[in-house]
Amino acid sequence: MPATAARRRRAPWVIAIVAAVVVLVAAGAVGWAQLQQPAAPAQTATRFWQLLADGKAEEALALTDTPAGSVPNGLLLTDAVYGKADRGIAHVEAGSFRRAGDQASGTITYSQHGTQRTSRVELALVHRGLLAKPTWQITNAPIAKVDVTVASGGHADKLSVDGRSLPLPGGDGKLAIPALPGTYTFAAGDSTGLFSPVPKQVAVAGANAAVTLGVAPSSALGTQAVAQATKLVNGCFASHTLSGCPLADGIRNIFNLTAEPSVSYALTRQPALAFDAKAMQVKSTRDGQITTTQTDTRNGTFSNTADFSVALDVTVSGGKVALAPHDGGVASSGMICVPGARSAAC
Repeated sequence: MPATAARRRRAPWVIAIVAAVVVLVAAGAVGWAQLQQPAAPAQTATRFWQLLADGKAEEALALTDTPAGSVPNGLLLTDAVYGKADRGIAHVEAGSFRRAGDQASGTITYSQHGTQRTSRVELALVHRGLLAKPTWQITNAPIAKVDVTVASGGHADKLSVDGRSLPLPGGDGKLAIPALPGTYTFAAGDSTGLFSPVPKQVAVAGANAAVTLGVAPSSALGTQAVAQATKLVNGCFASHTLSGCPLADGIRNIFNLTAEPSVSYALTRQPALAFDAKAMQVKSTRDGQITTTQTDTRNGTFSNTADFSVALDVTVSGGKVALAPHDGGVASSGMICVPGARSAAC
């Protein structure tokens, strides 16, 4: 009897313990099931676009099947560049999403630089193991392509976007660069300082874009070209016979002369010179003046004076500026009568 009474006293405790275990197991099962539930597809899509709005490209792409580090030429997909880009993304809102098994799709609306846009988002549910929570992964990340062409006559030797260096295209001078929605500033450059970048903005809004880049002659090139042209013109008259002057034929043509050794040439007024960046030439902005003196048995000693203009082609090779006469380099602006000089123009 005592044993039976003891068993009766223990029975309620056993039942209570068993019940508690059952409750804990059930709660754990419910909790585990809840922990295993992935976030809604709309939440993942909204978070992705909000991260883009905040300039966090790498974190956003981690929610997709295209991580930033997996894309060739993916500089624009990094926080360092995208964080500085003019993204203009705001007012991100989720539309309706539908799920079919492990697939889901829906729309996100947002504004970009004040323009309302809609993006379709497709997702897949990714199972990473028994103990890992399934996650929705975006399968159509909005990565467009910017086709960059560098066409600068071989003068550009570097390329940048928003101040970050990019590899310079080889071969055909074209480079395809993946880009997220935003506005980027591209520029080609020249390390010699003889050419200046001409930056261009490229807007990416889901579709592919293209840009052609070039460089422009810099003020340093203009200054150097004018200095060389002035030295060239003055050097022509260091010898009164124009010996060694690359403009000699053009100067003689002004006076209808050939290389007669009896004719003396003098620069009696310097031309004013300026660099024409569009034409890549040094040209006169004010005529110069040349006086010839010659002697023959019929007329004795006499002089002729003519105004002239200068035109020199400018080229750059290997970082060095070179000049060449354009159509002779000089042209007559008219013969001048100089009284007392027995000039043919008088």
